Amino acid sequence: MRFLLQVMLTSLLCYILQQLVAPWTVVLIAAIFSMLIQTKTSSAFLGGFAAISLLWMAKATIIDVYTDSILSAKVADLLGLRSTILLILLTGLIGGVLGGLGAASGQQILKIFRRKKGDFYRI
Repeated sequence: MRFLLQVMLTSLLCYILQQLVAPWTVVLIAAIFSMLIQTKTSSAFLGGFAAISLLWMAKATIIDVYTDSILSAKVADLLGLRSTILLILLTGLIGGVLGGLGAASGQQILKIFRRKKGDFYRI
């Protein structure tokens, strides 16, 4: 349940804020939501990966459909890809890695500041 909540909230806020600010803010948003929705680091990474990957692939597909693949085909040719679908998948992979690393970083930052009772001498 926390995983789905993290994916939905991260995707929604990233979609809204990417209209207004720079695309790199997805890393910060994924980190913030992984701090708020406390899960394991691996689950946080997968949640951030899924959220941003699905968001960027959906946005790339919508843009590709509305522009009749004109720019997508040219960029795919420049990158040596055979089709625009591979370009969309590559976009999702890059976004997913950014979101996943952001969420995992947020979870690790939370672990730094969270101390257990009686854990005085441990670094």
